[in-house]
Amino acid sequence: MRAAAGRCIAMTQAIVIVVFLGLLYLGVRIAWFIVRTAFRIVVHGSGTAIGHMEKANADLAVRAAQARADAGKVVPNRRRWALALGDILLLRNGLRCDSDTLALEVPAEQRQRLAKQVLREMNMAADLPERDIATQMQAALVGWVGGLGRTHANFYEQLAAEGQVRDALAFDCARTAFLVRCIALLGWVPESQAWLVLFLNAQRAQDSFESWEDFGHAYARARLHWLRISSQDGPASSRATLEVQEHLQNTQGNWLTLPWKRYRIFDPQPVTLAPAASA
Repeated sequence: MRAAAGRCIAMTQAIVIVVFLGLLYLGVRIAWFIVRTAFRIVVHGSGTAIGHMEKANADLAVRAAQARADAGKVVPNRRRWALALGDILLLRNGLRCDSDTLALEVPAEQRQRLAKQVLREMNMAADLPERDIATQMQAALVGWVGGLGRTHANFYEQLAAEGQVRDALAFDCARTAFLVRCIALLGWVPESQAWLVLFLNAQRAQDSFESWEDFGHAYARARLHWLRISSQDGPASSRATLEVQEHLQNTQGNWLTLPWKRYRIFDPQPVTLAPAASA
């Protein structure tokens, strides 16, 4: 009898211990879940807050750059402005866009690649003698109003039919700025001739668009159409849009530091006269 009672007590104690350990394990699991969830919420919340702060700081920097430009603190620079139309293409090809001169120091290998690319874009033979290149390039600039370089068949006509004439114009303005800069950089045309085309190109851009953002997005849309009709509408199709967005956020870039219509390309700039010497 006593032995049976002992066994019953031992079994009861074992059951109590097992239940206790089970409840303890369950409690630990619940506590760990609560702690882990709280930690994730804190980390996610901190990351979100940091992301919002970084975006706010970037937006603030952009607005400050725009305010400086709009306040006229940036000295008007027609040459830098005219060249800035081709910034996206210049950056894509590893060229500087922080200068207002056409003559740039370019490594020999890069210069050779650029020359081949420009000849291809201008629809000229790769083995054309240097003398003939200069002659044909100068003739091309003289006839620039008819279009510069090769284009896909009916590219402009297709955009016009879709009501995207301004997109086509933005694409042509950017392409003209880039090609003329490269042609002059390679020494194939006199700088005076290049600047005339660049200034005329810049003036038509100012006359046709309201802002760098307006111009940039129009260019990106036309670039997408260009890639589509050349069967290149893969991953590269969104590149121009991303490039435009990045350049519009670059507080050191020309598109934020040079106001769009603070001055007209062909308006006379004010001349500061030196004070007259006292008698």
